[in-house]
Amino acid sequence: MQIDKFEKKINYIFKNKELIELAFTHSSFKKRKSENYERLEFLGDRVLSLVISENLFSKYPNENEGALSKRLSDLISKQKLLEVANEINLKEMLKIDKSERKNLNLKKNISILSDVCEALIGAIYLDSNLNEVKKFIFKYWEKKIIQNILPPQDPKSLLQEVAQKKGLDLPKYVLKSKEGPAHNPIFEIEVFLKGIKKFSATANTIKIAEINAAKKMVDHILKNKLL
Repeated sequence: MQIDKFEKKINYIFKNKELIELAFTHSSFKKRKSENYERLEFLGDRVLSLVISENLFSKYPNENEGALSKRLSDLISKQKLLEVANEINLKEMLKIDKSERKNLNLKKNISILSDVCEALIGAIYLDSNLNEVKKFIFKYWEKKIIQNILPPQDPKSLLQEVAQKKGLDLPKYVLKSKEGPAHNPIFEIEVFLKGIKKFSATANTIKIAEINAAKKMVDHILKNKLL
C-alpha cells in the first residue's frame, strides 16, 4: 500500500512524510540504530496511555483507581494494538530487511505490529498535536472502550481465582520452548491446572505468553461450564 492511500485510510495526512516513513521502519532495515520506529514507539505508548486514561477518568467517574487501571491495561495491551494494526493493515506498510521478513511470521508476531501501531501514534502526535492524535485514537479505540460494561479481569488473575474457588493448587506455567533470534525471540508457555486440559501459547515475552495461555484455559473453563 502506498503512503497516500494509507493516509486516506486513517484519515490523516502527514505534513512531515519522514515521520510516517520512520514509524514503519524496523531496526533491521537501516544500518543506523536511530533510523527506526523504536523512539516513536516509546512516545506513542505514552500518548496512547494519556489519551485513554483521560477518557476513562471522565467516562467512569464512580470507579476507583484499581478498576480504571484494569480498563487501561486492557485497552493499551499488545492484543488491542494488534487488532488496530490489522484493521489498518500495518503489515503492508512495514519496512523490514528481506532476510528478517523471511523468518518472521507477522501473523504470530504480536510485538512488532503492536510496536509499529504505537510508533504511528507517536508520529501523528509529533506531526500535529494532541487533539489530532485523539481523533485517530478514538476512531479505532472508541468501540473497544465502551464494549466492556465491567472492568476486564487479567486472565492470570481470573485463572488463579478459579483455582482457589475449586480448592486447587495455583496454576503452573512452564516454558516449553524458545525460538528465533535473540533480539526477537518467540516463547511457548504451557499452563497446568489440576483436572483441566493443558493449554499453551506463544508470544515475544514470557509474560504475554503466560497471559495468552491463561486466557485459552479461562475460555475453555467458561465454555464448558467447569466452574
